[in-house]
Amino acid sequence: MKTDFTKSKKGKILFLYYDPHYFHAALAKELHADFYPAPKLRSEKSNIITGGLSILKAVFTLPKNYDIYFCEGTYIIPVLAKKLGLIRKDAKIVNILASPLLYYIKTGLIKGIRKRFAITLLKEVDSFVCVSKMEDDLLKEIIPNAKSIVIYPFVKQEMEIEIMKKKNIIPNINAHKILTIGTHSAYYKGIDIVFEAFKIIKKKFPDAELNIVGNMPDLKKYVDCNYEGVHCLGYVKDLVKVIKESSLYIHMGRGDTFPVSILEVMQCGLPVIVSDATGVKEVIEKIDKNMISKLNENDLVNKTNEYFNLSQNQKIILSKRFYNIATSFNKDKIIKGTITKIEKGVKI
Repeated sequence: MKTDFTKSKKGKILFLYYDPHYFHAALAKELHADFYPAPKLRSEKSNIITGGLSILKAVFTLPKNYDIYFCEGTYIIPVLAKKLGLIRKDAKIVNILASPLLYYIKTGLIKGIRKRFAITLLKEVDSFVCVSKMEDDLLKEIIPNAKSIVIYPFVKQEMEIEIMKKKNIIPNINAHKILTIGTHSAYYKGIDIVFEAFKIIKKKFPDAELNIVGNMPDLKKYVDCNYEGVHCLGYVKDLVKVIKESSLYIHMGRGDTFPVSILEVMQCGLPVIVSDATGVKEVIEKIDKNMISKLNENDLVNKTNEYFNLSQNQKIILSKRFYNIATSFNKDKIIKGTITKIEKGVKI
């Protein structure tokens, strides 16, 4: 069965989401999908019985009679439902890949039965939407025959408005104020590497400061928030103000597919250093490959010191280059032609 996305009537596509992320929701709306919240499956944090029961409940309550299940990382549910004959055999499953799942499988953080279970079910997915080329490469490494396309996220329009309000405020590029932003997991965002590097940087630049923004339950496991110069700010209402007060943004993601926070700070003209395990590296390399660090504190220290030692004019040039490339990541440009791209790339 070949399904034409552009002619699909309401009810034929189901968006099975967790949060949802605003970018994923925008794609689903463009596809005229029905929205359906999936229960969050946290079986890795529970025992086999409760974890298994939560999955089964989600599988047996999944809405039926849809042509396409458009999944926000929720592919396990429709895959199992299809195997059990609970949804149509000709229903297609499209999964958005925007989590560290594949990276954790590659690096061995996910292994054993969990790894086998994940890969076995991934192979049952008809096609994937990857939010970065890095993620697409990981997919093809683990599942060589997987069908996929790459669609980059965009900056939330509300954030773009806030940035435009303060457009004339330039970053404090001559200071030594480092900013990093994370959510959910400090480990996933590589905050520990940033902190360890900062302790070394602080010795060379005594006035250096590190602002850590975002609520991460495991933050104190990796960061001493009482360390001199470190400020654990948690949720910040006026994020643009904090960005503009900074001189450098650092993101040491471990398999972070395409964190939009990087685009946000770039649109504020703030230069960025990212790890080589962060999907946005494919954007950063177009600006300056020296702003991509290996996933360790020593290389990060070297990259940061090199940036801090640049002249004011060199930093201004970098700031403008980061700003210019980031402005192309807006909703109108990204979403335009999405239906056609998904239909042709996925070939459902």
